[in-house]
Amino acid sequence: MKLLILLILPLTVLSKELTTCYSIYFLVFPVAESCVTYVYKGSKIAIKSWAKTVVVGRLVKRVNSWGEAEIIGLRPITFRLFQREGNFKRDHSYVFGNEGVIYRIIRYKKEGKEVKEGVYESTVVLVDPFTASLLVYIDTPNFVDSTIPIFYDAKVQQIIYRTVGEERVDVFDRTYDTWKVILIPKIETEGVLKPKGKWVLWIDKKTLIPVRLKIGFTIGSAHVYLKKIRGDRDLLVEVRKRVF
Repeated sequence: MKLLILLILPLTVLSKELTTCYSIYFLVFPVAESCVTYVYKGSKIAIKSWAKTVVVGRLVKRVNSWGEAEIIGLRPITFRLFQREGNFKRDHSYVFGNEGVIYRIIRYKKEGKEVKEGVYESTVVLVDPFTASLLVYIDTPNFVDSTIPIFYDAKVQQIIYRTVGEERVDVFDRTYDTWKVILIPKIETEGVLKPKGKWVLWIDKKTLIPVRLKIGFTIGSAHVYLKKIRGDRDLLVEVRKRVF
């Protein structure tokens, strides 16, 4: 029995998990919900995320999208995203390597499917959208302007961000001391959720978890609030300590 415990213990120590869930509002109406799960084991990070419209949001556009990424250190290995936005359906698959990105994007239409695939060669380290978000969260204490080159939609795009100060914010029944971050997603893509303008993020100083966001799309802006946390609240802090 003791031997069994000794064999299992290292696995439980090395593998940590965090899930953060959010409510998304347009004006005072809840329109969507989303959750992100991080699994951290050794130098490997797995990220899974989903988002779907609820109540009022479904009346405007039914959205149910999900995706996942695998990262070693802070370098992405794979990224997949499945967009379901009303009649707009598209699947992304990316494999990142030292010499570039292998990509395959499938757009589903009534008359069949349209496939875009190839290899984008690059000597610059490119990341996927999930890895880019993680980088922003754990880099907020630096108070510097930074640009992250991401590969998405078969081309290189950019996310620019800067920590502009500190702010205490109320989210539902809790108060957080946060870093306030301005983020500009220079992303060209298809679908109804096309990023637009300046986004504002409030990231909890203690956990590096985003607790509030103001985000913009071509169809309008929304406010995002942290609703629930499950698992290891210090996971992102530990990632920061190991990679910086």
